[in-house]
Amino acid sequence: MSPGVAGLVGSRGSRKLSVDNRRTIVQALVSAEKHPFIKRTVPRSFEECTRLRIAVIAAGVVGKATGAGLVEKGHNVIFYDVDKTKTNLLALEGYQTAPSIREAVEQSSTTMICAPTPTISGTVNLQILQSICAEVGSSLRGKHPYHLVVVRSTVPPGTTREHVISQIEFSSQKQIGPEIGVCHNPEFLREKFALDDFLHPGAVVIGESDKTAGDQLESLYSSFASPIARFSLETSEMIKYTTNLFNATKVSFFNEIDRACKTVGVKSDEVSRFMPQLALGLRDDLKEWGIYGGRPFAGMCLPKDLEAFISFMKSKGTDLPLLSAVKQVNETVGKEKKAPVVVANA
Repeated sequence: MSPGVAGLVGSRGSRKLSVDNRRTIVQALVSAEKHPFIKRTVPRSFEECTRLRIAVIAAGVVGKATGAGLVEKGHNVIFYDVDKTKTNLLALEGYQTAPSIREAVEQSSTTMICAPTPTISGTVNLQILQSICAEVGSSLRGKHPYHLVVVRSTVPPGTTREHVISQIEFSSQKQIGPEIGVCHNPEFLREKFALDDFLHPGAVVIGESDKTAGDQLESLYSSFASPIARFSLETSEMIKYTTNLFNATKVSFFNEIDRACKTVGVKSDEVSRFMPQLALGLRDDLKEWGIYGGRPFAGMCLPKDLEAFISFMKSKGTDLPLLSAVKQVNETVGKEKKAPVVVANA
């Protein structure tokens, strides 16, 4: 199966309640025709799944949740972290640990790298990730059975192909493909509920270097009751960033609305709680409204209401920088090329 897997039957979606934190897990409305890259299958039982030996490198929040979740799914997991405090704690909790990356890789058929990628001086720092990839590659130099390397870290588009693969090929003296596969498998975990989020994802995203690598990683998630979507490495990396950027923008949007509400004496919590029932793109029946780029919004309402509200709040002494940026972006997109516009009249 390549990026572009069909097999998901359209439905009205489903909701189930997570026991650990009573969070509602929504399985979105999807269809094979509209989203051919999504596969939805009946999850296999633990007994039907192939037990894999998996090395988890870097046992922070993401690494520990990933490894612990895979253990719950019946796989054999071995952890490694440069911080011996973490591995000692994992050992006390009954998990298997390794004293080195080499030993972890040698005892596994799949290596999942959960390296931190901190932002330093405004730029993502890949030093830890590249260092791990060098050791993983070196460990694979004399290892002949097929080995899958999975990057769980959040990285800019192009990183897995340009940095991870090139480093592994250099250190292992092998080409990606026949003996080594590489995937990007982003995480969407909340710190306080990381294990629950890992076990009950809204979807599993797989960026694959080739079909064999994607097939192997999909088999790892075969017992999960979530849609599995397969893409190129770069698309997977971009989906992760886009998700985080949207979450940050959403919080900032409602913070800006909160400031506007306080300026005019309106209870912002009432506005924020009720508005999603009406806003296009947040309503359950119009989830895809406005998500396709290259299309400015137009019509009788959106442009004039946006400009009027910004001016109104400015007259009250309140600037709205986010909404002002929305106006600027829309004007820029509208000038770039003639494209279909997104119209909403209310």
